[in-house]
Amino acid sequence: MVWGGGGIRIFATPYVLFRYSRCTIFVGKRRFVPMETFDDEEFGTVQVRPDSRARRLIFRVKEGVMQITCPTGYSLGRVQTIVDENRERLRRLMVRGEVVQQRRQLTVGDRIPCYGGHIELLSGRLPDCILFRYEGTTLQVLCPPGTDLNEPRVRQQLSRGVCRLMYRRAQEVLPRRLAEVARRVGASPREVTIGRGRRKLGHCTRSKSIQLSYCLMFLPEPLIDYVICHELAHLQQMNHGPQFHALCNRYCGGEELALRKQLRAFTFLF
Repeated sequence: MVWGGGGIRIFATPYVLFRYSRCTIFVGKRRFVPMETFDDEEFGTVQVRPDSRARRLIFRVKEGVMQITCPTGYSLGRVQTIVDENRERLRRLMVRGEVVQQRRQLTVGDRIPCYGGHIELLSGRLPDCILFRYEGTTLQVLCPPGTDLNEPRVRQQLSRGVCRLMYRRAQEVLPRRLAEVARRVGASPREVTIGRGRRKLGHCTRSKSIQLSYCLMFLPEPLIDYVICHELAHLQQMNHGPQFHALCNRYCGGEELALRKQLRAFTFLF
């Protein structure tokens, strides 16, 4: 960390420079961690990432590309064999991925709701970087002229910058939101923290601590409150049995099932 003039903190790494001022972060070009790949006649380029924590193969489709997480020690040949054995299921996964990708297309001029404001995608003037700045409650993202926002590397850079800022904002606003909902339903969590999970939006421990993911910032307010009510119900019922759902449904004003369906159908853009 390097201190700049006027109390501005500059965080520098060999790959990217983030300049934190009152409202602006510059994100430069970033190198990407290499991963193993192989070409499949049907699925195109398949990315394979070994992970020492993985106990099985995990398949996902991101930006139209099949990504596989595998336990350390798996060879590419072994992964390819498993792909061949599961082609029918993987075809369905690719189709679902294409549908989601179509929903996730971004264009300059988009104004995307987020909790407490909007994210606005604009055309900027700087040729080599994406600029993020706040104008009131709107996070403006200024992209280089002519940029294809859906090109995988651009999309990854853009998402990384937006998510960094949403995480910082979430630490300020989500604990307050949870406190409001907790007072309304008469629940008392011991503490609230903000996490970075993308698949798990909330978590409650037996010590009555609740963690909310910053990704809630991208949800509409009724779904934010649904996730909060779900975790508050776990303060009394550490399970998903009938008593838990009855309590959660009461906290949700009788709308638990409808809200759960809406959450499952929601498409995150970042």
